[in-house]
Amino acid sequence: MKRPTLLTLLLCAALPAAASTTQPFAPSYLTVKDGAEAELKHFSSPEGCKRCHPRQYAGWQGSMHSIAFIDPVYQAEAALGTKETDGATHNLCKGCHTAIGTVSENISYDASTGKFGGFTTQGVAERGVSCDTCHSVSATNIAHTEMGEHGNASLELATDRIKRGPFDDAKARGHKTEYSELHTRSEFCANCHNVFNPVHGNFPLEHTYEEWKNSDYAKAEIQCQDCHMVPVEVAVRVADEMKPVKALEQHRLSGQAARGGPVRSVVHDHGFVGGNAVLAPLLGVEGGEAHAQEATKRLQTVAELETALLEADGKAQLSVTVHNRRAGHDLPTSLSFIRQVWLEVVIEDAQGNTLLRSGTLNADNSLPADTVVFQDTAVDADGKPEHKPWKIARFSVENSIPAKGSKTVEYGFALPAEGHYTVTTTLHYRSFDQSVADYLLTDSVTVPSVTMNRLTQRFEGTRLISSDNSL
Repeated sequence: MKRPTLLTLLLCAALPAAASTTQPFAPSYLTVKDGAEAELKHFSSPEGCKRCHPRQYAGWQGSMHSIAFIDPVYQAEAALGTKETDGATHNLCKGCHTAIGTVSENISYDASTGKFGGFTTQGVAERGVSCDTCHSVSATNIAHTEMGEHGNASLELATDRIKRGPFDDAKARGHKTEYSELHTRSEFCANCHNVFNPVHGNFPLEHTYEEWKNSDYAKAEIQCQDCHMVPVEVAVRVADEMKPVKALEQHRLSGQAARGGPVRSVVHDHGFVGGNAVLAPLLGVEGGEAHAQEATKRLQTVAELETALLEADGKAQLSVTVHNRRAGHDLPTSLSFIRQVWLEVVIEDAQGNTLLRSGTLNADNSLPADTVVFQDTAVDADGKPEHKPWKIARFSVENSIPAKGSKTVEYGFALPAEGHYTVTTTLHYRSFDQSVADYLLTDSVTVPSVTMNRLTQRFEGTRLISSDNSL
């Protein structure tokens, strides 16, 4: 018989091993309303919703929500966790990536697929965070969480086919409706966009909701929905004017939420655009390229660069400040120990000779050791670097940029004896490091990066001659 590893013993001791009233799908906090038995037939396919809600379906199709279950990075990470912990972490991941598959207990593990195995399911459960996943949510289970906060799939799903949503006067033709104040607030999103490691004192592995909660956006009553369920141009206005969508003048988001329905003052998009411009195109799903373009556009509106140059004794000091202007949470957020935002600084004299270079990707798509990277550094219980979520005990370094905040770094270089020189400062983003892709994925994938902002300046001495902020 195979002997259990120390990690497995620790996980089994720390995670609820058996179902309970408050955690029937432990270690997630996912439940079914009234303790009902959930089956796939209790939930509608997105295509069924499309007939009356084509705009919402078009937004969702190709989004990260739509591929939450088939996402190859999720599949590999979850499978690896299942192998290394004898399944102890299984429900913790799938509770959010396929809540319907979890409550219907319709997910199978196949050890023969991928590097570490993979998961399969059927029907609507395979559609990730689908229409019915969100609109069947009847409550949050925050009252039962050990963290005292939303997270780890702290959602209650109903099997009664009543669709919950933000309108208190909705009268649908094909189903019953119910107003849900929860659907209008960031607390709805928090149930999956806070992830805690129950093995290590419920350490917050992902804390996007907490970042928002402590920001000026929360104080201004700007919800997640105000930025992630509107076109990028409107999200920019929300951040610049610091107002919820409904308070913006001429936001142009009025329309019908359903065919034949009344005209609403605000109808939200369902693309949930964030920063991931990689996975949907990689999978070739319908709408994937369009979502990637929106994600790129979003990334290119979020941050601004500012520089200052000082000189003493022939030596120059370049200060670069990165401002998080328009993200209502940290930059980066979510898996902040895997996401990468970094600076590339290149300084060349008039003849093209390099005076300084930092942050230019190596030939193998890795970052040089001296690169300034805005991300958190995760370590295990012994303080060793770690990227496997189930092993992470804490962050030894926290270097993300808070909402409406900034961080400044400095670079020293020798001034040229004469003539002008060019300083090119670029801010880049990618969803995960190349080493993560190499480790998790079977196929060879070169992880692309997005240029978030670029500032090209010409100096003579410390005098600025010209400046160009175009990408």
